[in-house]
Amino acid sequence: MKVEQILEQGSGGQNEDYLISGHDVFGVFDGATSLDGAFFGDGRSGGALASSIAGQMFLDCRQSLAGLGAQANDSIRTQMELCGVDFSRRCGLWSTSAAVVRLKGDAIEWFQTGDSQVVFIGKDGGYRVAARREDHDYPSLSMIREKGRHHPEVRKLVETIRQDMNRSYGVLNGEREAVGFFRMGVEEICNIKTVLLFTDGLDVPCPAPKRFKDFSCLVNLAAELGLNGLRDHVRDQEAADPGMKLYPRFKKHDDIAAIAIHF
Repeated sequence: MKVEQILEQGSGGQNEDYLISGHDVFGVFDGATSLDGAFFGDGRSGGALASSIAGQMFLDCRQSLAGLGAQANDSIRTQMELCGVDFSRRCGLWSTSAAVVRLKGDAIEWFQTGDSQVVFIGKDGGYRVAARREDHDYPSLSMIREKGRHHPEVRKLVETIRQDMNRSYGVLNGEREAVGFFRMGVEEICNIKTVLLFTDGLDVPCPAPKRFKDFSCLVNLAAELGLNGLRDHVRDQEAADPGMKLYPRFKKHDDIAAIAIHF
């Protein structure tokens, strides 16, 4: 088995992504910037705190991944309570997505919530997204494409979609409803060549947002260039579009957490 991994800050003030890589458990977590702009303790954002809290929880190998997801969610809630976060202001809740796999004998257990991805690449070259889901950022990215990143209507739409956490899409943010959006499964290792785990900072820039993301280009580039080569390709495309006009997105460079496990 060979493992590649990347944890890299984007163009924001701090890295809100988190990565775990152990003997048998691997995971990536994408903390979401709180829309109230608050910072806590040592100056970290709610998103950075949520992703690190969740990541540390998944290192416990004694429970099911679903159980660890619930514990991570509860731990995020506890830490928000200690920091005096107002739970009635949902846009200020700490939140993170998660994509985790655990190797157990001849099987791969997986867990996913939010927009972090688990992708299985088969020995035949085909691939399957573990939890295919509609991109909840599709409406916002479509508006950015039409009106530009800094249009005031974009901000309003982002806030509206954030209010839909654990209503139409899942995140770990301390709310009890989060567990209803957990996605889990098991894959046989004998059928798998590579497992990719990644946050959306590794998504290959696309001129036209899609309701359901197509990862064909990402999978092909990862196979051809390796994880670092894929990262370089993404960053080069983003750097060539500093105004975010050709490739609609929320910031010039997003944080990246990514793991490739090759069998």
